[in-house]
Amino acid sequence: MEIAIVGLPLVGKTSLFDALTAGHSAAAPRGSSQEPQRAMVRVTDPRLAALADAFEPPKVTQATVGYVDTGAITGGAFESGQVTPGLLAALRSVDAFAHVVRAFASDRVPHVHDTIDLPRDAQDLDDEFALADLQIVEARQDRVARELRVRKDPVLNAEAAVLTRCREALEAGTPLRALEFSAAEDKAIRGFQFLTLKPLMLVVNIGEGQIGDDGVAEPLAAWNGAPQTRVVSLCVELEMELAQLPPDDAATFRADMELEGEAAMDRLVHESHRVLGLTTFYTAGENEVRAWTTGAGSTAVQAAGAIHTDLARGFIRAETAGWDELSTLGGYARAREAGKLRLEGKEYVVQDGDVLLIRFNV
Repeated sequence: MEIAIVGLPLVGKTSLFDALTAGHSAAAPRGSSQEPQRAMVRVTDPRLAALADAFEPPKVTQATVGYVDTGAITGGAFESGQVTPGLLAALRSVDAFAHVVRAFASDRVPHVHDTIDLPRDAQDLDDEFALADLQIVEARQDRVARELRVRKDPVLNAEAAVLTRCREALEAGTPLRALEFSAAEDKAIRGFQFLTLKPLMLVVNIGEGQIGDDGVAEPLAAWNGAPQTRVVSLCVELEMELAQLPPDDAATFRADMELEGEAAMDRLVHESHRVLGLTTFYTAGENEVRAWTTGAGSTAVQAAGAIHTDLARGFIRAETAGWDELSTLGGYARAREAGKLRLEGKEYVVQDGDVLLIRFNV
């Protein structure tokens, strides 16, 4: 799963990418290119660490989230053709967006619009994405209409209906992620990779003087309650500096600055998981303890398939326990003795934090 980091020029997109990748990204020089840069970021997970302590395997594998650092997108970029084919392909292929909006003022690096306005900047890019989606909808509507004039096709009729819904929403300023689609409708439009259909995380880039001020992101309160949309605030410049330090030094620095709670980068990665709608489950044994991700609502057999297709094909059952129960009891044998190890079938819906031991036969 990948999240594209997007936004206006000079808002901190590449700095955020560098902070996420601990400063070791091969990013292009600032503002010089729209060509995307990619990196996989490991998810810090205390639950995985607890399981590793219980099983003491030689290998511990964290879950990952992919991030894509894209070029800046300004007003009119799609209509004027400023968006390169490579950037557009990257935007359409990702699973969600992290839109960086700037909350800090700086005489050294002025805002591209000269003023700080979080809702304006958030809406500007959403409008650009809506325009790109509308162009695809209109082109496809024309083609479907031509085909329906020469032949009757219930599948095309259904597609025409959902395209009309999409067009009406986009023209009214409503992103497609705010709509609810049936399974059939979702299948009809999935291939178009609409930009406003993707989940959105607004990353409010604050200055050091704004740390701890919950009111900074208040102008985006309406966005935070919108479907498939989340808002997270952090100081990107500070996080990039901390990423250059050894972990112990970074922890000391955070303590000196009284930065309590979850580290901002860890919080951002966890919010990324949430906006992607992912459930984390685990496999644990003497050789490896590993975190896996699957879509929320996935069944046991689907989770087995995420591990290996053979496990799904030959699935018999899943022995299941919560990560906390298994780590506290110290393994499967004691969990079984305590009655904490359950037998679940194919249709069991995997819960966040489940440990699965898949029984299969191929």
